[in-house]
Amino acid sequence: MLLWLVCFAAAGHSVQSQTSWQPWYHSSLFSISYQKSPDHPLRIRVTGKWPGVSAKSVINLLHDTTRVSEWVKHVSAVTILSRPAPNQTLVLTHFDLPWPLRKRDMVTHACLLQKSPASYVLTIRSVTEYPSEPGMIRIQPVIVQWVLTERDDGVEINYQISADIQGDAPQWFVDKVALRNTRASFNALYALLQAQARNAKAWAITPANTCPFE
Repeated sequence: MLLWLVCFAAAGHSVQSQTSWQPWYHSSLFSISYQKSPDHPLRIRVTGKWPGVSAKSVINLLHDTTRVSEWVKHVSAVTILSRPAPNQTLVLTHFDLPWPLRKRDMVTHACLLQKSPASYVLTIRSVTEYPSEPGMIRIQPVIVQWVLTERDDGVEINYQISADIQGDAPQWFVDKVALRNTRASFNALYALLQAQARNAKAWAITPANTCPFE
């Protein structure tokens, strides 16, 4: 479930960083920018507006464990560990990454807030209570945030990720894969959203007004 980690982001840092964003990619559907500094090599942001898409349809697709592999590369398994509250989910994700990277996993806690009738924030944090399996490298810390705002006949997206994949992978390789995978994943995600009926299902997780890590 929930592969918000659509890239192999490099060593993570707080969403409050003041480092300027550097543009990397732009299309009519979304733009990708990144931050890089000596202490925090790479952080990625995706912004845009998707016509004909609702916030609920985005959230529901992110939570559809059966479709993660259709828009995220190298995911081998996604397991829902628990649902601590109607607006929260705890998830274990396994990655079978290409050489020279080794297999990795991550455990993330997601929480969905409704900020206004048209605005939603999905926040994801890594958790450490679950030990990694033998042969796996644990991706941590992970900090992800989706801000979804419905306007006119579409939804504005603002996605940010900071994650440390650990291990000794070459930084230049990780950075390149992160940006390319982000672009491919968001193109695939939008295509899947266009192919499904808008608002056809109930919320996969129910928006609320509190989160345990806010």
